[in-house]
Amino acid sequence: MLKINYFRNAPLLLLFSFFGFSITVFAHEGHEHNHNTVITIEKKTYIHFQSVLLGYQYIYSYMVRGGANEISGLAQNLIDAASQGIQTEQDGSGQHMMQHILDGDESLKKAKNVTERQEAFASISEALFSYFNAWPNQLMRNRLKMCRCKGGHQWLQPENYPTACPYSSKKSSNCLIIEETIY
Repeated sequence: MLKINYFRNAPLLLLFSFFGFSITVFAHEGHEHNHNTVITIEKKTYIHFQSVLLGYQYIYSYMVRGGANEISGLAQNLIDAASQGIQTEQDGSGQHMMQHILDGDESLKKAKNVTERQEAFASISEALFSYFNAWPNQLMRNRLKMCRCKGGHQWLQPENYPTACPYSSKKSSNCLIIEETIY
C-alpha cells in the first residue's frame, strides 16, 4: 500500500517541483544582459556580503541624517568587503552582483555632492534588491525591510528604524508615501 501511494504522488511532486523552481530572476535588474538566473552566493562569500549589508546600513543612516563627511570612509569599507566578495565568489550571478556593488561603492567614495551620492547609493541599492528579490526570506534573516518612495527610489533599511527616505533633498522633508515590504 505504501508503494502505491508513493507512485501515485510522485508525478504530483515532479509537477510541483517543476513549477515551483522554474521562476527566475534577472541577475541584476534594470540592465541589459543575458543572466537570467537566480542570484546565489557561496558560503564563504556570504561573510563579505554581510559586511556589505552592515556598511550599507551605516551609509543609509548617514544619508538620512545628512552626514556627508563620514560617507567616504564608510564607502571604503564597502569597497573592501565587495572586493573580497568578488575574489571568493566564482564566476556567475553572485560575482556579477558583487561587482555592481563595488562599482556603486567606488562612485559613492568619489561623489562630490548630494546628487552624486544619491545616484551611487541607488546603484548599490539596485544591486542588493536583485538579491533580496530572489531570496525574500533573507530580508527577515537580516532584519531588513525594502522601501520604495513616491519618487520611485528604493532602499533597504533596518526593520526597527523609523522609515525615512535617504533621497529626500531636505532633512526635514521625507517622502509623503513610502511603501514598505517586510517578510
